[in-house]
Amino acid sequence: MDVDTLLLLLFGMFVQFGPFLIIVAVLVGGVLLGCVVVAIVGAVRAGVSKPEETRDVDVAQFFEEQAAEAGAAPSAPSAPRP
Repeated sequence: MDVDTLLLLLFGMFVQFGPFLIIVAVLVGGVLLGCVVVAIVGAVRAGVSKPEETRDVDVAQFFEEQAAEAGAAPSAPSAPRP
């Protein structure tokens, strides 16, 4: 098989499947471009925004306070039993 035949075969394949390949390339390229844009915007927003304040909470102390508040809360009067 000489070079001319090979080039003609490749050109024929491109002409036959070219429109399909262009559509696929546009769809895949659009998705990839969207991912890149979202990543860049997210990185810029993360770099510009102020860091949130974090507060370390002792878990045992938190639940002790919750239990104390629950115990100190007045309970609803119960109906008298006959």
